[in-house]
Amino acid sequence: MADLVLKPTVDALFLSEELALPWSATNLGEGTFRLRPREQFFWSAEMTGYDRPTGTLSLRITDYEADAHEYEAERRAKAPVHFITFAPLDREKFCAQLLFYRLGELPIELTKEEERYDPPYPTEVLKPQSAPTPEPVARELVFSFPFTDLTLGDGYAEGRYATAFFPPLPFRIGNRHLLKEFHPIRGYFARQLRRQTVDVTCTLGFDAAGDPFLHRAQSPQVASIDDRLVEVLRARTLHRFLRTELPDRNLFTPEELLCSYPEDDPVRCLLPTDGQALLEEILREQSVRNAPQLSHLVMLHERGQPLRFVLTPRFGFLFFVRGEGMHHFCLELLDSHATYAWSLPRESGTLATHLNTVTLEIQQLNALGRSGYRRSQTFDGAFWTVRHEHVTSEFVDGFPRWKNRLEEGLV
Repeated sequence: MADLVLKPTVDALFLSEELALPWSATNLGEGTFRLRPREQFFWSAEMTGYDRPTGTLSLRITDYEADAHEYEAERRAKAPVHFITFAPLDREKFCAQLLFYRLGELPIELTKEEERYDPPYPTEVLKPQSAPTPEPVARELVFSFPFTDLTLGDGYAEGRYATAFFPPLPFRIGNRHLLKEFHPIRGYFARQLRRQTVDVTCTLGFDAAGDPFLHRAQSPQVASIDDRLVEVLRARTLHRFLRTELPDRNLFTPEELLCSYPEDDPVRCLLPTDGQALLEEILREQSVRNAPQLSHLVMLHERGQPLRFVLTPRFGFLFFVRGEGMHHFCLELLDSHATYAWSLPRESGTLATHLNTVTLEIQQLNALGRSGYRRSQTFDGAFWTVRHEHVTSEFVDGFPRWKNRLEEGLV
């Protein structure tokens, strides 16, 4: 989730100059510590959660000496903030900014030796003094939860944990690598991690009315979903996508092609729906011998026109270039040896009718092969090719020659 630069002072915590909370409105409490009054410093914190009904914002301090210039004094809150809960603080860095503190009353990470004498924070949650029953004690709770029962959102995974003693209790695990688009494919993450469940560690607490709640949830399995794992899954998905076989169609827009997959398929969730972005993803992840030609053609492709795909005889792209007097359609297949082009006079028809004509020609090309197509074709316009020369040569760069010959024909 997003980072936020805070300005802590002796009396209050400033999220901006318009939004400041007293320390009593945080889980650090009032009177449990005192900052050095003559020193000004800033904290950089990661927002790990927000509970809208109570206006509770959960933060984890990532830098105790943040740059003052990053503090957004005019920042406006997008939602009301009534209480702030900090994750356990780094004792050395936090205490270096204090005049005094009470260790057992602050969420500070303790050493193993200290934990022998001071139980982990929080030890208990206060109830009204008039309550006749003993104050409930916050406890660590560890449980397993089905991976596919999690809800994945932007920066978090959440679920509801049910016990025999309490109603279902919601919990949220922060992970900045997660996106809501990943929710339909959470089962694929489970298979990649070879786990059907995740291990959850959290704190079972009680509010002022004695009602239970879960907070500070963590899971090693959820934490292991990072950019590396997502990239591995995306690369595998792209490899399978490039071998798609849908013989009943010849040309597809990205939307048409991706929508042919189920909603819970990684193809729908991990690959970009924009044609140019998908081509860039292919060139980044795959070793393609004619990558320079593809990159140049996408630059020539008319903006606003969808980039269409062909699946046979291999995966490729159909680019459209509007010349001064002609409509040009350039077919470039992955790892092919030549660019195929069809050119039609602009006055002979609309772009839609020309696209339909070229679609039929591509079907014939696939059925007959290039040599057979050349011998039998009756195309009304011009069909021409530009070979990729010296593609694998270490001494001769054939791209400039290909580029010149191509652009000579795009009139």
